[in-house]
Amino acid sequence: MTADMPHADQVRNHARWRPGWHAGRTSYAWLLPFSDQPGLRTLVNNYQYALRELPGFDLVPLEWMHILVQEVGFTDEIDDAALDSLVAETRSRLAQIAPFTLVFQRALVQPESLSLPAEPQTTVTELRSAVRGGAAAVLGEGGLPPVPEDVDRHVSLAHSTTEGPAIFAVATLSATEVDPATAKVGALSLVELNRDHSCPEWRPVTQVPLGA
Repeated sequence: MTADMPHADQVRNHARWRPGWHAGRTSYAWLLPFSDQPGLRTLVNNYQYALRELPGFDLVPLEWMHILVQEVGFTDEIDDAALDSLVAETRSRLAQIAPFTLVFQRALVQPESLSLPAEPQTTVTELRSAVRGGAAAVLGEGGLPPVPEDVDRHVSLAHSTTEGPAIFAVATLSATEVDPATAKVGALSLVELNRDHSCPEWRPVTQVPLGA
C-alpha cells in the first residue's frame, strides 16, 4: 500500500543517458499509457498544480503518462521477423491475464521522480513477469535489458532535474488534498520509445488486449 512506502530522503537528476542510449536512438518497449483515463488525469492535474512552482522538477505532460512494463531492445537490433514473433508470443501470454483496475492515490518522492504508485503493486509485477517471459522466449534472457533496481510500478508526475534533499517535495505532496483515482487496463501497448527529452516519448506500434 502507498502508506507503507517511504519517501526518498534525497533526489538525483533524472536526465542522463542510460547504457547504449544516445540522441536519436529508439527502443521497443511494452507500456501502459494512461492519457485517456479521466480520473487519473484529474488526480495528476491536482498534484501538478501544487507542484508548479517547486524548483528542481520538470512536470510530465499528461499525454506521456504511463507505466513502463518492459523494455525489449533497441529498434536497430531487432528485425521485423523477431518483432512479429515477440508480439505473437506476448499475445498468447496476455490471453491468460484478465483486464484489471489499478488505483492511484498518494504521491511519493522517489530518487528521480515524484510519482503515483499503482495499487495493487503485485498486479503490475505479475504483468511484467508475463511480458518479460514472452520476450525472453523469443530473444533469449541475455538479449533483454537487465531488470532495473527500481522497477517501474508507478506513474510519474515530475522528474527531478537536480540533486539534493527531498524535504520540500515531501512537504508539497503531503499538503495536497486529493481523491483517489482508478484506471482500467484492458490492453498493453508496444511502442517505439525515445529518451531525447526530459520524459520518455513514443510512437505506437501495436496493442495487445488482455484476456482475449
